[in-house]
Amino acid sequence: MNRAAVFGLAAFGAALAALGAFGLAHVLAAPVDVVRVAGGLSAAERAEVEAAVGSALAASPWGVAARVAGAVDGIAWVREVRVRRQWPGALHIAVQRETIAARWGEGGWLTASGHLVASPGAPEAAWQPPQHLPRLDAAFADGREAMRVFGVVNEAAAAGGLAIARLQEDAAGEWIATLRGDRPLTVVLGSEQLAARMQRFAGVYRRALRYAGDIDQADARYDRGVAVRWASAEHAPAPSDLLAMATVD
Repeated sequence: MNRAAVFGLAAFGAALAALGAFGLAHVLAAPVDVVRVAGGLSAAERAEVEAAVGSALAASPWGVAARVAGAVDGIAWVREVRVRRQWPGALHIAVQRETIAARWGEGGWLTASGHLVASPGAPEAAWQPPQHLPRLDAAFADGREAMRVFGVVNEAAAAGGLAIARLQEDAAGEWIATLRGDRPLTVVLGSEQLAARMQRFAGVYRRALRYAGDIDQADARYDRGVAVRWASAEHAPAPSDLLAMATVD
């Protein structure tokens, strides 16, 4: 993840140079009594930042800006934090959050870079997750690898006018994509050549299968073509009908 924690000190002004060592130490150790947090955060996210800041401030009066920056940067959904100390007692904190890109299993969320984010510690009602996000489940891959695979497969699907609602890695290490639509359609991709297989399926779908009725599942683990399972036998078109459909574009 491209994260950064940046801290800075506001200029003291020329008067600070006149302070002796004791006076300088007194200023540097001044307590923080005002904390301002910016970044368009939700109530729950702000509460999580404030909790991290509170813990950092309680540790020591020295090195406050750096310590607060490190504490806030440790929150999983934070992409960048900038901390500025305004003397004597104010702390300004600007937070940029990671983009939530996918659901992860039953209760987690993944950032665009694949970091796992559980719902923050504030009440669930205070946190409104993005809507209509794809769901990722993986037997072996971690969040970063799952997001990488999703990016590759979804790009190939989008080139054919399709979108992925769910991507699963099963116990055999094979990936299965569920496409968005009124009726769920799963595409078995296997464990290799995922982009090429999705591209091949998207081409077959565009040329013929989109006209072919209730498809339940497609298997793209073939060197050429795809295998199709229909929702029921009566919905399966005749091979000649499929050939006719393939000529329509």
